[in-house]
Amino acid sequence: MVRNKQIVALICCRGRSKGIVNKNIKKFSGKPLLAWIIEEAKKTKIFDKVILSTDSKNIAKVGKYYGAYVPGLRPKMLATDNSNVFDTHKYIFSKLNYTDDNSYICVLNNNPFINTSLIKKGFQISKKNKYNCIVLDSQKTRSDSIYYRQMKMKKKRLIPVFPIELEKSGINRQFDNDFFNTINNIRWGKASVLSNYNIYKKFIIKNGVFPIFLSKTQNFDLDDFEDWKIAEVIFNNLIK
Repeated sequence: MVRNKQIVALICCRGRSKGIVNKNIKKFSGKPLLAWIIEEAKKTKIFDKVILSTDSKNIAKVGKYYGAYVPGLRPKMLATDNSNVFDTHKYIFSKLNYTDDNSYICVLNNNPFINTSLIKKGFQISKKNKYNCIVLDSQKTRSDSIYYRQMKMKKKRLIPVFPIELEKSGINRQFDNDFFNTINNIRWGKASVLSNYNIYKKFIIKNGVFPIFLSKTQNFDLDDFEDWKIAEVIFNNLIK
């Protein structure tokens, strides 16, 4: 607890994952995927509570086994393909009476590459800025992924989305400005900001975000089986 505030981690996991069936509790490097993030969050010794929000009894059972607090199953309307995860945040904060006055929140995605060190870095940045900021894990954008090189399909051809910016860009990446992506696997912020996506966006537009920079081996999406295989090899050989 910091200055009468509870420091809370929130992990949100749906039961019906699309790309990989039962992804959240599928074995990853010997343990259910969910186990890794719960254990890393608890090892920080920062959090007064590590909360799991899910609509699935099986996910809830795994979460409880590894030490997460599950405040009941969330409503199914908050666990559809079109659900806004910020509505889930709001539901949990309201149910447990978390406000800006009594808490500070870290939303964590179920990703095994999030470790204790990264979570702690985010907390220290938040503390330094008096818990009045957004802290996100971030990464420098690869030169071939910079926004002005994006294309869209039109009449069987790829057409530049940002033609003016593309025309102004240089062929050598060292002559271009540095660009960064926010990954959003780690989100530190106030309950009020993390309860509403529009408020969250406006806060970022006005104030920016403080970054936790990730290395190339700390950012992997697990959207399909190919992602899973690659991530598990890297995790087993470089991270674990």
